[in-house]
Amino acid sequence: MSFLRRTGKPRLAGVDAARGLALLGMMATHIVPLVTQDATGGYTPTWAADWFAGRASALFAVLAGVGLALLTGGARAAGPLGGARRGVVVRALLIAGIGLACGMLDTNVAVILTHYGLLFLAAVPFLGAAPRTLAAWAAGWLVLAPVVLYAAVPFVMAGVAPYDVGGSPVFADLTRPATLAADLLFTGYYPVVVWVGFLLVGLWAGRLDLSRPPIALALALGGAALAAVAEVSSRWLLQLPGAAPSLAAAAGLDTRQLQLGVETGYYFPPVVDSPWWFALAAPHTSAPLDLLHVTGAALATLGACQLAAMGLAALLGRYGDALLWPLTGAGTITLTLYVGHLIALDVLSDVTASMPRLDLYLWFAAACLVAGVAVRFLAIRGPLEAIVHRAASGVRRTGVRA
Repeated sequence: MSFLRRTGKPRLAGVDAARGLALLGMMATHIVPLVTQDATGGYTPTWAADWFAGRASALFAVLAGVGLALLTGGARAAGPLGGARRGVVVRALLIAGIGLACGMLDTNVAVILTHYGLLFLAAVPFLGAAPRTLAAWAAGWLVLAPVVLYAAVPFVMAGVAPYDVGGSPVFADLTRPATLAADLLFTGYYPVVVWVGFLLVGLWAGRLDLSRPPIALALALGGAALAAVAEVSSRWLLQLPGAAPSLAAAAGLDTRQLQLGVETGYYFPPVVDSPWWFALAAPHTSAPLDLLHVTGAALATLGACQLAAMGLAALLGRYGDALLWPLTGAGTITLTLYVGHLIALDVLSDVTASMPRLDLYLWFAAACLVAGVAVRFLAIRGPLEAIVHRAASGVRRTGVRA
């Protein structure tokens, strides 16, 4: 099992801690209901929706970009990247394949991994870009991609029947490429044509010197400000005369459904045929203010985690680093833990059906944190991370020798 052993340069603890938080957040949205029935018979968002809906998956994607940047040199990226690009392509294909396999599990989860692999492929042309170039591309993508989505989705839905895969992509969907492409790029839960923006933001952040406290502080404060401005702007716009009724009518929702949709992302189609769609910051709507809000939240989380990691290390030395082992360790094996929790949700469905969802989530979260401590203590990779690393490294080294 020597292939599990971790080697190489030290990791950024704050990045791993943020990745661990993203994993726990995504698990919360998978296990804990996003809405609960109140005393009046209506529905209200749960804590999982308030804290993690839309934000955890976007943080996961942003951190994928950070990881790619660190994989190719971080702030000191230089030299030919041909081997690195080949390695990223192999990673993308393996992760997408794992995602297609996970889609066959009975979990009622929108599996992100196939989209994740496609995002890796989309990042390949940008691996050698400078931070300023990446910042310009990321900003432009986040602003313009929703416009492209808004214009394209009606044509895609009219021209492709069915236009989505009905949940998570599986291998059988490869036999209907038009539907699969429509789902992955435009109409699915994670439309890649929009989500590339998150990866570009992560690449930009990863090209900064994250080990410097001023950089981490700027990300934390700037990200928080961006998230707050986007959220406040959306609320103000939706309170303008005619905004909510027009949006509800276009989406086919009543007033209560619209309010719940704004808070949780429920009920909305891929886009709503109303100009007021651009005022939404609801989770997974891919509207401009939604993208800006979750991007800001992701950068704020990354900056705050990096500040916390550096602060604990400065105050307590190696003991400070050890305090973060549960999160940082889980953050180094997110692929294994993500796939593992999907398998467990399927295999243990009969056993856990009667368990309170919060209790079930706490068991899963505790298992992830214990696994995080174990991999940090043993200095090893997760099984799936080791397989992907070995395959990508083999292609990369082959390219260098050639």
